[in-house]
This record gives sequence, C-alpha cells and structure tokens, in this order.
Amino acid sequence: MRRPLVLTLAAALCVALLVGCDAADEPAPGPDASSTPAPGPDPTQPAATTTLHLAGADVQVDVLPVVRVGEHAVLTLDLTMPETGGDPAFLASALGGTGVLRLPSLAGLRLVDLERDVVHTVAVDTEGDAVTSGHDFIALDPGTTMRLQTAYAAPPAGSGSIGVFVPGGPYVPAVPVVDGELPPLDLPGEQVVDPTAPLDLGRVAEAPVAELEAFTAELEGAVETLTSTEEVRVTLGADVLFAVDSAELTSRARDALDAAAAHLADREPGTVLVVGHTDDVASDAYNQELSERRAAAVAAELGRRIDTTRFTLRTEGRGEAEPVVANTDDEARARNRRVTVTLTSTTTTTTEVTTKGELPPFEGPVGTGEEGVVVDSAGRYRITAPQARLVDGHVVVDLRIEPLDEGARAGVAFLSGVWHYRGDAWTVQRSASGLVMLRGGTAVYPTDHLAGVSDDGHEQWLPLADLETLGVLTGPRTFSVVYPDVGPLDEVAVQVGAALGVEPFRLTDIPVRPVEQGQAQTSR
Repeated sequence: MRRPLVLTLAAALCVALLVGCDAADEPAPGPDASSTPAPGPDPTQPAATTTLHLAGADVQVDVLPVVRVGEHAVLTLDLTMPETGGDPAFLASALGGTGVLRLPSLAGLRLVDLERDVVHTVAVDTEGDAVTSGHDFIALDPGTTMRLQTAYAAPPAGSGSIGVFVPGGPYVPAVPVVDGELPPLDLPGEQVVDPTAPLDLGRVAEAPVAELEAFTAELEGAVETLTSTEEVRVTLGADVLFAVDSAELTSRARDALDAAAAHLADREPGTVLVVGHTDDVASDAYNQELSERRAAAVAAELGRRIDTTRFTLRTEGRGEAEPVVANTDDEARARNRRVTVTLTSTTTTTTEVTTKGELPPFEGPVGTGEEGVVVDSAGRYRITAPQARLVDGHVVVDLRIEPLDEGARAGVAFLSGVWHYRGDAWTVQRSASGLVMLRGGTAVYPTDHLAGVSDDGHEQWLPLADLETLGVLTGPRTFSVVYPDVGPLDEVAVQVGAALGVEPFRLTDIPVRPVEQGQAQTSR
C-alpha cells in the first residue's frame, strides 16, 4: 500500500575523527586504503542517552544500536533509576499503554521509520505477549540498573538508522541499525537487576509493521480530512452546511465545500461517493429522506467545483443508521449530523495542508510555547513547549509538563478525551493523542497507526505519542508528539480543545528547529 506522505531521512549520527598529526606528516594512503570500510557503531556501546520520568523518578536510559538478526531486530535499553527514586517502575505499564483492544506490554516502545512512514511495534508470541527479556511484571527498583531487550521486525537492508519512541521522555530520532551479535544481557556491577528470562527470538509469532497515516481538521471543525493509502474521506459538518431540518446550503457552506473540493482536485480519477447522515431525532423515514436530499445538494455543489469528466459523482442517504457515536446528548448528535465525501482512486497523491487564515477563537488558557500556561486538573500543572524539532520531515513537539502542587501528581490524562478524532474509532483515553498542531485554520493530529479492529468493526489507532499518561509526576516530564510533514514552516501552535475528559489550553509561537547532525545522540 502507498502512503500519502513522502519523506526523506535527514537526521543521522555523526562520528568525529580527531587526528593527532600534521597533514604534511601523514603517510600516503596504500593501494587498498580507499576500499577499506569504516568500522560501524559498536552494538555494545550507547548510541543515545535520554532521561525518562518513570514512577516519579528521573530514569537515565542508554539506547544501544538496534541489532538486525535475520528477519528480526532487537532494541537494547540500559535503564538506571537513582537511589532517590520512590516506588519501583513496572516497565510493562510505564512503557506500555491502555487500550480498549488489548495491547501487549511495552506497547509504547516503538521503532519509527519516518523515511518509509512506518512504525515497528513490539513482536508478540502465539499468546499475544511481547517478546522481550524478563516478564510482564518486571520492575526497576531505586538504585538499580537493568538491561532490557525487545524484539521487532527488522528494518530493510541498507537502513542505517531508525527512530526510537520511548515513553516518558523525548523522541530519539536516529539510532544506528547494525548487523551482528546481540549485546549480552548480563551487566557488571552489584546494583544490576538481571531479567528473569533471556530474549528468545524463536517465540516470535508476529512482528507487526504498520503504516503511518495523517488526519487533519479544518475550518473550525466544519471539514475533516482523512488521507489513507486507498481513499480520501472528507467529513462535512451538517450544522455548517444546512439549517435545521433543511437541505438548502447555508452561506457558510461555500468555504467548507471549497476546502473539500481542494482535497479531491489533485487526486487520480475515481468515484466520489457523497453520503448524508442524520441524528436520531424524528422518524427513520424522515431522516432517510433528509439525508438523501442533503447528499444531493452537496453533490450538486461539488460538481461545480471539480472536474466531473475525471470524477464520477454518486449520492446515498443513510439517515440515522450509521452514527459515529451513540446519540446520548446534543454534542454527540451534532457529530452524527454530517455528510461524508469519499473518493476512491487507484493512486494516492499528496494534498498540501491549508495554512491560510488566523487561529480560530479559543476558550481556555493561552500562552506562548516558552511562557506556557497553567491548567487545573485535580491539581495545577505548568505546560510549556519552548521549541519543536523538524526530524526527518516530521514535526516533533516536546511538551513539558510540571506539577505545581502536591495534588498534581496523579498523571495528565487530560491530554486525551473520550471520543476519537476519527469518528467511530476507539480512543486510547490515557494517551497524549488530544494535542493537535495548528497551522492557520488547520488542525493537524498526531501521526498514527492502526493497531487492531474489533469483531464489530471498531478500529483502534495509536498515535505517535505517549500511550500512558497516568504515571506519577514528582517533577517535569517531557511528552513527545510526532506530526506529519505539512510543508515548510518556521513556527507552530498546539492545543488541546475543550471536550469531555480534557482540560483545554493553547500554546502559540513555538519555533521549529531542524535537528542538526549529532544532535540525536543525547536527549533530555
């Protein structure tokens, strides 16, 4: 399958050579000198060092090179908790995630290939358990060091580096990939905790590699665009398009339909299906007829904006039969009143995100990324984002959250709401998926990947963000969130919008800095 975003790998680790003689004294190179390959990174030596906030303590993590072993790859982490750490860090949860569909332990620990726009999730055995050293209840105690190894599908031959998403700290963008022997699990020292079982690659039943995708919302929620490998689906809010119980387009509908047409115009020829949906107010028959009339009205206007010699328009009405959420209140019913426009074509191309327009009005604390804001959610937290990183064509926002009082130590689940931005998908309610990046009038959601589908058809998507945000906070913690390539930019804004289960805030004027050579070696 093809992806809509084509990126180039820009970050790599740099090796500096210090030469202790004058150039004039250097011997002439021998006949074979030019063909001698430079030694690769040592798989037993750290390639990057980062600090994670786990179980209320700052844990130092040395990230060793990823070792390719046949069709598998192994990530090795050396974790050290200081003596002053409080409780043990149970790694299955601290580095994991909680979803409606079962996630394996260490699910948040992922290898990220932004050049190919894919993510390698932890390999599992026939029981669905993670293939890793140790077991599901392994814990890191204060004053100890542990070496942890986790199995994945191998990156393609020739991949020189890959990103590592480690929950609890900044994203590590470029870790070398090498071929060779795995580093030994046993470490010297009296305070070393040995895993109870070695890594066994023979247990691997599945090593998933998932496509990364992008989701944006425009015009203050009136237009949402999902770009996937096979189709483009645009959701139009019916309350923007039509008055109550009407199929006549409002004056506000023009901008929404212009935006929808723009997302179709650069695609390959195909069929455009326009489907009307309603809430459950009124009878089934009335809602069916209203949905058909609204679909026809939208199709007629789209026909004036797109080349109908390239795109075949079809309409359907589905009344109240396919709600994206249960019709339990006015907010839910508003989400179900919609018109979807789906283009299916043989080739997916890239449509640039709309950047014109000012930031829409916002209710909630607002501050610059450097100044930050304070939110109150069972305690006060200061939230800042002094800068964002441009890594391999993607934007990485490092959100720094610091508890300000004793009551603010139970975690920051307010970064994710109850409902998923993809409509009827299941959200990971303890994740940081609710933080959207703003460019003008467009909200860009975290890059994500499909993790599973329930028996009744509900999808579970995992963002490239922390999947578990309820860990104890005794000090500042960094939450990295990875966003898709949205073209050249110097600064961005981010926000969490007001919704059930979240605390709204907005940070503006966050400068975007390219990652320089060598910068990927250490993150704090």
